[in-house]
Amino acid sequence: MILELRNKILLKFNNNFYFEYIIPFVFVAFGIFGWQFGFIFGVVPTVILSAVLMILFDKFKYSIPAILVLLFSISTGFTIEDFPYGIVIPIAIYVLFVLVFSIRKFNKARLHNIKSIVGMSILSIGFIIPIFWVSVINKSNSIFYVMYFSWLIYTLIYIVLCINLENDSFKTITFSFSTLALLLSYELFVTVLKWHIENPNENIFSFWGYIGWGLCNEAGIVLCFIMPFIFYELIKANTYKLSIITLLKLFIAFGGIILTTSRGSFVCAAIEGISLFIVLLIFKNNHKFFKLSAILTIMLLAIAFISIKFNLIDVLKSIRDKIFDNEFGFFNGRDVKWNAGAAVWMQSYRNIFFGSGIVSELTETIVFDKLQYSFIVYHSTTMEVLVSAGVIGLIGLGIHFAEKYKMLLSKDKLFIIVFGVGYIMVDLYGLIDNTYGMYYYMVPLCIMMATINNCSDTELFKNNEL
Repeated sequence: MILELRNKILLKFNNNFYFEYIIPFVFVAFGIFGWQFGFIFGVVPTVILSAVLMILFDKFKYSIPAILVLLFSISTGFTIEDFPYGIVIPIAIYVLFVLVFSIRKFNKARLHNIKSIVGMSILSIGFIIPIFWVSVINKSNSIFYVMYFSWLIYTLIYIVLCINLENDSFKTITFSFSTLALLLSYELFVTVLKWHIENPNENIFSFWGYIGWGLCNEAGIVLCFIMPFIFYELIKANTYKLSIITLLKLFIAFGGIILTTSRGSFVCAAIEGISLFIVLLIFKNNHKFFKLSAILTIMLLAIAFISIKFNLIDVLKSIRDKIFDNEFGFFNGRDVKWNAGAAVWMQSYRNIFFGSGIVSELTETIVFDKLQYSFIVYHSTTMEVLVSAGVIGLIGLGIHFAEKYKMLLSKDKLFIIVFGVGYIMVDLYGLIDNTYGMYYYMVPLCIMMATINNCSDTELFKNNEL
């Protein structure tokens, strides 16, 4: 009876476009509910739905929308002392389920999918080595030892994804990332709106703070990473309904980026958006589509500016001032951190070649309204790697970049251009902010790299879908 029901479900929904397209919206709805009313209320239905789909269809790809939602739907920050251990239980059960699922499906032949591993392996070793001479960590903050294994954890995540993601996963993963923009933009909108109500006389572009799982500028980094998925979906859309839905995703994503009030996100998204729009003009030769886009754009902008009682000139001036007018200079004081990082790296030959460790300096800072110790990050991928793992780490990073871009070049022209723009822009962003080594970037990056490795089929839509 159960087997017969499963076969009927498989026959009706397996590789069904409507099902693949709508499922990420369901996961994002769970994420919004959990972020708004409590993480536990989102995590439970998320992991249950993901597990049911994985069992029914015997497909690992249905773990991806759940992983993304779990990463970005924590609404309340917490410190080590008040860690909400209750939420660990459903997540731990889900992780165990995913591992068992992976072991059951393990096929030695799929090990050849692991193609970008050398650089990440060197980085994993390079980040662990300094643990033998770290001196700033004591018994009371021993949790920081975990950070030395961060690259090893990311490497293992990448390996698990490479071994398990199916060839037909690209559609599900693209829709999951593009729909994730709705969750992030919702979180930013509600957070900024709440702040504006509490500070009615302040310009919203002076906002800076947490949205739960991370800072607003970190949400900007993720949205910049997501942008190529939305543009690729838009280029491939072959009906007006699909085009309208994807355009709405794009506008919402750009709205979210504006609400981050992050100068780095503004600049990155502007260059990325202009570049991808040029790609759109070249590859989507459809005059009716562009007329529709222009009309929809004008309507949305009119509604936005009327509803928030701003005019275009004021908004543009505020964005300009946010980017260029800053009491700490154009780099917002990051050059001071880069100089401090360089000083730590140059302290000894050991530091130069092997680094002083990812937790090389501890400082007391206010985190989620509480004073606690945190380790200093240097707001630059290059400097962070040099301080953490020295020249060894920098060699690993260079090899990793070479492997990452080499795999990208194995795809078709459109794929290379669209996702190449995304890779390049976020990598450039990483020169002035925290990207590499941060979970909110590394997990999506591992998913993307595994997708490029495994998925030869990069088509999204067949004729007359939706």
